[in-house]
Amino acid sequence: MVALWALHLYQRKFKDAGMRKRAATLALTLVVIGAWASAWLFNRFGVPDVWLLAVAGAAAAVIAWQHRRMLPFRPRCARCGRAVSVDRILGLDSNTCEACEPPASSNQGETTR
Repeated sequence: MVALWALHLYQRKFKDAGMRKRAATLALTLVVIGAWASAWLFNRFGVPDVWLLAVAGAAAAVIAWQHRRMLPFRPRCARCGRAVSVDRILGLDSNTCEACEPPASSNQGETTR
């Protein structure tokens, strides 16, 4: 859980270019917190540990159901298939390598004559 929060804080350096992946880490953190809270409640009220298998199954089902939102991390470029750096895997929503990234327009806001 702490590792997911640390990843979320790391992703803040990418600002708007990584909003989808930041939302994904928060969603994964919520699933982990839900499983942890369930385990605590089971322990508190004496529910047998075998029921934790149902909690793990439910957590896996939620992640599988929402896999496009919760697992947007791709190790390969979506356009050319080359390996992508860890910064791009974890932080940028584009899922493209440096070579396939569209160039940033330097005249944004200026009018052409």
